[in-house]
Parts: sequence; C-alpha cells; structure tokens
Amino acid sequence: MTKVRILTFGCKVNQYESELMAELLEKEGFLVVPDGIEADVYIVNTCAVTREAERKFKQTLRRIRREHKSSEIIVTGCYVQLKPEEAKRLEADMILGIREKKNISKYIHLLNGKRIVKISDVNEEKVLTERVRGSIEERTRAYIKVEDGCDRSCTYCAIRLARGTKIRSKPPKLVVEEVEGLIRRGYREIVITGVNVGRYGIDIGENLVSLLRKLLKLEGDYRIRLSSMNVEDVNDDLIDLFQSEKLCPHLHLSLQSGSNRILKLMGRRYTTEQYLKTVERLRKIDPLFSITTDIIVGFPSERDEDFEETLAIVKKVLFTKVHAFRFSARDGTPASRMDGQIPGNVKKERLEKLLELAKITSREYKRRGIGMVRRVLVERSIGGISRGYDEYYVHHEFFGGKVGEFQKVLVKYVEDEGIVSKCVDMV
Repeated sequence: MTKVRILTFGCKVNQYESELMAELLEKEGFLVVPDGIEADVYIVNTCAVTREAERKFKQTLRRIRREHKSSEIIVTGCYVQLKPEEAKRLEADMILGIREKKNISKYIHLLNGKRIVKISDVNEEKVLTERVRGSIEERTRAYIKVEDGCDRSCTYCAIRLARGTKIRSKPPKLVVEEVEGLIRRGYREIVITGVNVGRYGIDIGENLVSLLRKLLKLEGDYRIRLSSMNVEDVNDDLIDLFQSEKLCPHLHLSLQSGSNRILKLMGRRYTTEQYLKTVERLRKIDPLFSITTDIIVGFPSERDEDFEETLAIVKKVLFTKVHAFRFSARDGTPASRMDGQIPGNVKKERLEKLLELAKITSREYKRRGIGMVRRVLVERSIGGISRGYDEYYVHHEFFGGKVGEFQKVLVKYVEDEGIVSKCVDMV
C-alpha cells in the first residue's frame, strides 16, 4: 500500500483542501500517514501570502528531498498557482495547480519517474462541489470551504491572483449535507471558511446569512464558527444571528491598519471609524464578543503617527489575538511598486512593539472572563489535563473532560504569558 504524507502551509482553506486530498486518497486505497512515518509520496500544499510563508515551505521541501531521497514529491497550492514558472524549477516530481488537488488520486497514479506539470486556470471553475466526510483527523473541529476566489482589490494581496478574481460558491444544499454528515460523525465545531467568506453566494443568488440560518437549524450538539470577515460584509442581519447559542461569539475581523490614510492606500473598503462601530455593534450582543484580527506593519509610506493610530485601536478593542505581519512586497501587486518602502529594521521594531502591546491587551480581555462559565471543546488530553478552545476562541487547560466533547468550565485565572486561560474547576 502506497504511503502518502501531506504537509500543509497557510490558511484554513488550505487545511480544508488537504483534508479533501487525504479523503480522496484513502478512498482510492492509499495510506495517509502522520508525521514521523516514512512515506512513498510527499504532498506539499503551499502558501504564498508572504515571503516568509514561501521560505518555510521551500525549507521543508529541501529537507524532504535530503532525508527521503527515494520518495516522490508533489508540490501544489497557492505558490504554484501564483508563480508557475518559479514552481517549475522546484525540486519536485510533480507540480499541480489548485484545481488539480481534487483529482490528486489520478495524478499520483501517473507518477512514474517522468516529471508532470499541470496548472489550470482557477477562474474556469464555475461552482464549488467538493465535500469532506471528516474521516481523517480527530473528530473535534472541521473546516468547511464554502467559497473560493476574491473580487476585492487590496493593493498588497497576491492571494486573489492565486485563487482567482471571481467568487465561486458552494450551493447551500451541498453545504448543509456536508455539515450534517460531519455532525453525525461526531464533530462538535464546524468552521465556515473561504478566501472571502463574506462574499459567499453572490455568484449563485445566495448570501452568507441565509446559509447560516440553514446551518443553525440543524439538529445535534454542535456549534458554528465563522472565519475571517471584512468589515463591510458584517451587516445587521449577520450580527443578529450571533444571538444564537450555536453561533460562536467570535469573528476574525481583519483590521490591517489603524490609519485611514494607510487603509486607503491598501485598497481597503472601510475606515477605522466603521471598524470600531462594527465592534461596538457586536459587543452590544455580547460585551465579551471575541475579536481576532490581522495587522500589517511597515506598509509603504507608513509614518510613525500612522503606526501609533494602529496601536491606539489595539488598546481600544482589546483583541483576543492579533496576527501581525511585516509588510511583504508580493510580485504583481500595486503595493510592491509604491514609493516609500519601509526599511526592514523599522518594520521589525514596529512589529515587536505591536506584538508586545497585543500580548498585554489580550491578557486584559481574557481577565474579563474570570469567574464566568465557558463551554470548551476538548481537543486533547494528556495526563488528565484537557486542552481546548471555548466559544470565544480562548484556550483552556483543566483537569477532566473527554476528547471530542464539550465541557463546561469555570474560568479561574489567566496565565502570566496571557496566551492560555487555565480552567481548574468543572461545573
């Protein structure tokens, strides 16, 4: 039996597609193996969001080639789609585009010592139809890709160039059937994801709110979590849905910058005032509504005062977690050609300052939950200590609990590093 190892880099969409590949391979009789087991074929599912993301997967690729000389390597994902000519120069036996992932079994059968390159146009795909059964990973949280592509024009982002500029949505009926199947198989948390989830359905006469209403009506002990959203897509109808106990009071709401001047240069479609107003509306539903975010430091022409405006919003919002990145110029994007590129040492200093503040404000947010009861989905348990995330996307540690089940816990204190909330009592 051919053993296959899949290595995934990047976002939740890539995680979903790796799960899909794993299921397709197992269905065809391949054995998908975890890390630590020698494989006959290695599939590297790449990311291209930053130079650092590229560096990481290339480093892994070199290690595989060095340590597993007799194994064959397939490279796929966003890097391949974005930089096909560069991808062809990688040390791999097969180079596949994003659309080719759903036919991975067919392509593995074609491995015979002859190099194969197949990269098709993602914009030719009209609608999403792929579905996962949730048979590979531990049955706790499942990612569901409901949409692909992005019709926005952020000046720094290359992902739309890789994923396509047209929105392609999965029909609601298929999404509902996919989620129903996962719930039946014991999954407790379903994460709705896509490249631009807020634009779901515009190509098929549907919308995200309508889809969520259908999912929230399903039977079973489960919860729905939304992944990354843009401010302009968070409307009153969506906010009202968060009154349902089955929809997690958490949104990853991308900020990118706290400066309106920089937001305009980025091509973002909101102001900081609109962002803060959206947070305020969400926290009227729940004062502790959890907001995680992305922030880029060192965007071209970013001044000290622009950066200080970003810090001011971090202090005001009290994000649960900030994913912060130094600006990385991506080929083919308008931002890569802008004047006023920021020196690396300045970007480094700003990133360190932002992360330090984010650590403090995250700890303060978590402290506000002390004494409250939370519902944690236990993801793993070692030596009697269980770990998992609650509905607010805060991590807990506590004694007891069963993997794959919800456990109510009382928040006792926040650890000094402000990253993990430890829960010590059951209720």
